Amino acid sequence: MTSTRFTVAPVPRWALSIATALAILVAIVYLAIGFGLVPENFKSPPAPVMVVAGLAYLIGGGLILVANRRLMLAGAAANSLVLVLFLVSALMGNATIDPLTLSGKGAQVVLGVLLVWFVKRMGKGRDGPRV
Repeated sequence: MTSTRFTVAPVPRWALSIATALAILVAIVYLAIGFGLVPENFKSPPAPVMVVAGLAYLIGGGLILVANRRLMLAGAAANSLVLVLFLVSALMGNATIDPLTLSGKGAQVVLGVLLVWFVKRMGKGRDGPRV
């Protein structure tokens, strides 16, 4: 007789779905800025940079569903770097701060918190002892 072992997933599926939705929201904000759907006086990096950032968040949103700890860690690090660069840019007066930007940054902050939570949960989900 064989025994079947069931383990609880380290990260709830609903949380992965929320993180994916947040990544898609951030992607939409970046793509809107990149494709010029903002006022002429909007301060941001060049349009191609914003389009690449939007596409990166779209791909990242899909990769969240893979639920791989290393991918989550890389995503959390990249997301944090983007937030720090925006903060520095805003402090230097090179970024527009408006409802569109703040909604994207708010989503990025929540996404970052979720990614760090996922990494911590996945670290505890091992069957054997941690080394």
